[in-house]
Formats: sequence, C-alpha cells, structure tokens
Amino acid sequence: MSYSRDYHETITVNGSESKTVSYPKSESGGSMTVTVHYTEHVPVNVRINVDTNPFDRSVSSANRQVNFLTGSVVATEAAHIAAKVKSAEDISDTMVEGFFGLIKSEINQQLTEIKPRVDALIIELMQHQQTCAQKKVQLEGDFGRISERYAKIFFDLDKELRNRILLLNQSAVGVHGTLTTRVHRSFSDISTSIATIYNKEGNYLQSMLFASGLKSKALSLIDNAKHYLFSEKNLSAQLQEILIPMEIGVVVTINIPVLYFESKNQENGNDVAIVSSQQIPTLVSNKAKLKDSFSNSVSKWKTIDSKNREHINTFLKVELSSQESETHNINPRVAQQIMQLWNNDTNIQTNN
Repeated sequence: MSYSRDYHETITVNGSESKTVSYPKSESGGSMTVTVHYTEHVPVNVRINVDTNPFDRSVSSANRQVNFLTGSVVATEAAHIAAKVKSAEDISDTMVEGFFGLIKSEINQQLTEIKPRVDALIIELMQHQQTCAQKKVQLEGDFGRISERYAKIFFDLDKELRNRILLLNQSAVGVHGTLTTRVHRSFSDISTSIATIYNKEGNYLQSMLFASGLKSKALSLIDNAKHYLFSEKNLSAQLQEILIPMEIGVVVTINIPVLYFESKNQENGNDVAIVSSQQIPTLVSNKAKLKDSFSNSVSKWKTIDSKNREHINTFLKVELSSQESETHNINPRVAQQIMQLWNNDTNIQTNN
C-alpha cells in the first residue's frame, strides 16, 4: 500500500563569502575584496512518496507460493504418514503371520513327534483296560466262589451251633415245645373244661419260668457282687502294703519329672510355665516354689552325664515306638522331630 510522509525542518547555515567592493572615486578610488561572514536559517520541506505496489504484489505472490507449498507439504506429509502406516501394517501382518506360522509349524512338528507316542500309549491303555477287565471278571469269579464257600461254612457253623445249643438246652427246649403244644391245644380245643385245666397248668409253668429267671438274675448279681468284693479286698491289701509305714535301711531319692520353660512376651519379658503330673497335688500347689528353684542362679546346674542321657534316650525310643505301633496317638513325623530335637540338644543340664 503506497503512502507519503512530509518532513519539515529549519537548517541554520553559517559561512563566509568573499565580495569585491568598489568604492567611488575619492582621493584614490578603486575596489577591494572583503570577506563577509553570515548566518542564515533555511527552511527545508521534504515529502517522501513510497510506492509499495511492487512489494505488495511480490508479497501476494510469495503468499500464494507459500500456500501452495504448505498444501504440497501437507499432502506430502499425509502421503508419507499413510505410506508409513501401510508399511507398518504390512510389516506387522508379515511378523504376525510369520510368528504364528512358526508357532503353527512347531506345534505341528511337536504333534507329529507326539502322535506316535500317544497312539502307542492309547494302545497300551487299551491293553491295560482289557487286562483290568479280565482281572475284574477273574476277581468277581474268585469272590463269588470264596463268598459261596464262606457262606456255606458259616451256614454249617450256624447249623452246628444251633444243634449244640439245642443239645445243651434240651430240657428247656423240650419244655418250650410241650408248652407250645399244650397252649395251642388249649386254644384250639372246643371243650371248656380241658381249656381251663391247661390254662391252670400254663399259668403255673409261667410262674415257674418267671421264678427261674429271677433266680438266674439273682445268681448273676451275687456272682458280680462276689467279684466286686474280691477286687475290693485285693485293692485294700495293696493299699495296706503301700500305706503302712515300713522301716528301710537305705534312703532312696525319687525324682519326679517336671517341665520348666520360658518364652518371650510382647513386653520383652519372660513368661514362665511349669508342667507337672496332675496326679501329684503337691507339685501343683507348689508351682511358685518350683519357679523360684529353677530361676535361682545359685543352683548348681551341670551337664547331664552320658549314662543318664542314654537312659532317657532309650526311654524316649521305647515310648515313641509304643505310641506309634499300639495306640497311634502320635504322628511318625512328630516322633521323628522329637528325636531330632533330643539328639541336637547337647546342653541338657541338671541340678541334682
């Protein structure tokens, strides 16, 4: 866009100028050259006209070219990005297809290697199945024969026991048979007099059988009382032997096992516990004294000797073996852990 600018300024000009001056004739007329100094203020007006049309036309042309360049850059960038995306997709598709193809080939190869083994195992399993089926049929037959044989044996035993019981209780069985026959006869007979007679005899026999039962129970009670009295007598004799004071020549020290252990609590203190036999009330009532005796540093503790250690070791082995084999009250792993703890602890002390 063309424009104009006006500039106004006053310039001070200083200078000198030589002038030739003629003067009129006088006594001696003539001319002379003199230098004149002067100062002059000169006003200056400047107008500047700026024609920007060529520049504007060049700027418009450059703008159009820049726009064209921007469009081409954007198009090139879009084409470049699309090419990158397509190449990345092609690469990823190729990698995925290659990876899955490799995995598929390896799986097929492994399947090819495993299939003969699987077929062989299937054939072996089928053979085992046939063998198991044959064993099952054989075992069922053996079981049937054995069960039939034992059923026959038990049937013969039942029959023989029945015969022996009948033989031992022949009199009672005869009485039962006679009573049954007579009772049936009494109920089946029409004659009232005969039924009355047999009813009287039946009541008499029932009273005799009831009396016999009471007598048998009384004899059993007397027998039980006799065994109880014998056991009381034996117990009393044993208590007399234990409780009656006897003089002995040698004083024997009897040791009672007591378990004492300490554990750290949350306050970093010691929690003391004593485990003793509940059958000895003295130990239960004197736990405080036991704690003092164990915690007293004056007590002379010394390592247990090899002889006592061997006795304890033998006792532990026998006790754990009996617990495992007879009552099964202890797990074998627990018993093994107990023996391992015992063997590893070599600093067992005593103060007796």
